[in-house]
Amino acid sequence: MQFGIVVTSTINLREYLLDLDASLIDTLYVVDHPSFAEPDPWTFLAWVAGQTKRIRLGTHVTGAPFHHPVSLARQVTAVDVLSGGRVTLGIGTAYEHADFEPYGFKMLNFSDRVQQMQEIIEILKSLWTKENTVFSGEHFQLVGGATFVPKPVQKPTIPIIVGLNKPGKILEVAVKHADGINTWQLGPEQIAEIGLAVRENCEKVGRTPDTFAITADLIFARDQNMEVADQIASQIASMARSWGRSEKVTQWDHSGVLYGDSGHMLEQIEVFKSVGVSEITVSISSIEDALWFNENVLRKL
Repeated sequence: MQFGIVVTSTINLREYLLDLDASLIDTLYVVDHPSFAEPDPWTFLAWVAGQTKRIRLGTHVTGAPFHHPVSLARQVTAVDVLSGGRVTLGIGTAYEHADFEPYGFKMLNFSDRVQQMQEIIEILKSLWTKENTVFSGEHFQLVGGATFVPKPVQKPTIPIIVGLNKPGKILEVAVKHADGINTWQLGPEQIAEIGLAVRENCEKVGRTPDTFAITADLIFARDQNMEVADQIASQIASMARSWGRSEKVTQWDHSGVLYGDSGHMLEQIEVFKSVGVSEITVSISSIEDALWFNENVLRKL
């Protein structure tokens, strides 16, 4: 199993990059919210690429509606080249109202945002693997043939992980066009249900389920009990719904929180592994939590 951390604030991260690079943490993910007082994620990751040698770099997740596919392809490729092929692109439909209209991005309905994301993924993969990309879709048209996009180090292309919390059209798109999915704060039982839908969708398109990754972001609450973990999950669910996330995808409780001491966390990890999760990423509020996780959990695996 792989392990990552996702950070919402990069300010205190910068002086610890060498520590992270020397740790057992596999991937560093940053977020993509225009309304957050944070650097552009791919600009920041390009800088991190030059400061590190081992740890993979990516987003959980890049909001598809905030990017033109050609610009995004160039940004992600730059980080892949600068890092020597250490990039994972997490991508989703975005949901937070504050990220859209105030910054000039039109918030389409969910179905249209899924289509928008699908087109971006198709264009990215074409730009990264072909010399001439012509594309005509509902949201994007590359009619002249895009040719001047650098190619990534990773072959055949950069891994793409789609963020989702329920099966449906977005899962169909992920199975057909991406390398895996990323769930957020779901427990093992919820992920197991999604895993069944993954297998069904893979069968429909003739894909081997083993080639499709199921990854999970979990809230991190060390030294807390189940009751506190439930409270944390409920508070974050309320906040996410106020931002624009649907109640259907925010059915969260302690099962989506990595909590307790190192022994309990190790037990939780085994349960997630048993339902097919290949990567666990913890959402941390401080770099100290990441270093504690490395020393007290990862080194005991």
